Amino acid sequence: MTNRAQLGMAMFLISEAVFFLLLIFACVYFHALPRLYAPSGWILTALLLAGSLSIWRKWRWAAVVLDAVFLVGLAGTPFAILTAVLGLFVLAGVIALAVVPASGLRALSLYWYFFTGVWLIIFGVAGQV
Repeated sequence: MTNRAQLGMAMFLISEAVFFLLLIFACVYFHALPRLYAPSGWILTALLLAGSLSIWRKWRWAAVVLDAVFLVGLAGTPFAILTAVLGLFVLAGVIALAVVPASGLRALSLYWYFFTGVWLIIFGVAGQV
């Protein structure tokens, strides 16, 4: 069962990779990237990385708290469709992390690592603006 859950998550993340790749390209093309200024952008990045580290260490509730704080901080950034969509996926992940049984945490960790990577790409691209 665990292998099927991981395979299902991997297939879902492949579709999300295509979605976010196209969304990032569209935001670059239309000059609609978020303005992630130095202190807040780095703090948000640190929170998300710490949340992923917590998942890796199997500290479920530390990850929930860190990623919830990330969402609060993200809500304080200037609105951009790219960060809003990412925020929705992180919110879904926080909810899932709080309710998924321990047997599903391995598959859910793939979700967190993926969206941490997406954030790093967004932060890297938005930092070039």
